[in-house]
Amino acid sequence: MAKLCIIREINAAHGKKIHGHTFKIEIHFQDKLINNMVGDIDFHEIEPKRDNVISKLDKTYLDDLIKPRATIEAIAIYILEELKSFENLYSVVVYEGPMKYVEIRKEELV
Repeated sequence: MAKLCIIREINAAHGKKIHGHTFKIEIHFQDKLINNMVGDIDFHEIEPKRDNVISKLDKTYLDDLIKPRATIEAIAIYILEELKSFENLYSVVVYEGPMKYVEIRKEELV
């Protein structure tokens, strides 16, 4: 299996004591190599949906969008839910600063 990762950063705030972060978001795809591409992924299909999801999170107070609380786990789950229609979506990793991150795999969604 081959993996492809798309990385974006957002600046947003969250928490009971509102504080901001730069969050790094990795969106991982995994599939067989087809035509020398991971799962024959067409970025022209992925990018608009990814950009739409990420733009909703950037420069916002995340707790207004992600309920009941915008933890890094909840942010990853939110992104997975929004992008789960992509068959070869494998996982989402969300970093909160340089020392803390979470990875949630698509298969873990209930």
